Amino acid sequence: MGVAAALVAGWTALDGGDHAISVAAPPAPAVTSASVAELLGTVQVVDQLPEVPGYQRSCKKGKGCVFGPAWNDPSDHSGCDTRQRILRTQLVDVTFKPNTRDCKVLGGLLHDPYTGTDIRYSSADPTAVEIDHIAALARVWDLGAWAWTAQQRQAFANDTDNLLAVSGPANVAKSDAGLQEWLPSNQAYVCAYIEKYLRVVAKYNLPITRSDRDVAAHSCTTG
Repeated sequence: MGVAAALVAGWTALDGGDHAISVAAPPAPAVTSASVAELLGTVQVVDQLPEVPGYQRSCKKGKGCVFGPAWNDPSDHSGCDTRQRILRTQLVDVTFKPNTRDCKVLGGLLHDPYTGTDIRYSSADPTAVEIDHIAALARVWDLGAWAWTAQQRQAFANDTDNLLAVSGPANVAKSDAGLQEWLPSNQAYVCAYIEKYLRVVAKYNLPITRSDRDVAAHSCTTG
């Protein structure tokens, strides 16, 4: 059984204008087929994704706000919201707004795991880099989070084990998809992504669909 992840040969980055530059890629996380197979052996499998009414992410007046206010982590008392903490951790060459105790990120460079490109982040164009819930909130709602308390759902929405700074367009393309419908275009990251997804659902005792299991097994296990 070999290592399923490999190094990207090179990344494409924008130097602030329209010029592409080549930069060395960081090593992809080492994921073995055994680790994915072990996770697949721990999670419950259902035939298909249930459809449970009631999911409303918005917290505007009259909306359900079922996962709580966005990026508001009840367990964190730093005064820095979850989005900013993820950007601070996952970007490199980060600059901060003065007098924010290194909380408000003004700029930085993202080694985007989903596309295999480098992306310059600026608070003036925050959609270039977005924070993805690897196990999407709408999907998690259908898989069982509808039965959780509001506090449990808010904690899940801010669990950093399930959050990645990624390309904004890639995040939009992924939307609420599971493993069957969407995988990163960066082939070197596919199995790392699958492993992260499986670790999150296992952590919260959530099931996966049979089709998602088959994709994981085909992509990252042997035999």
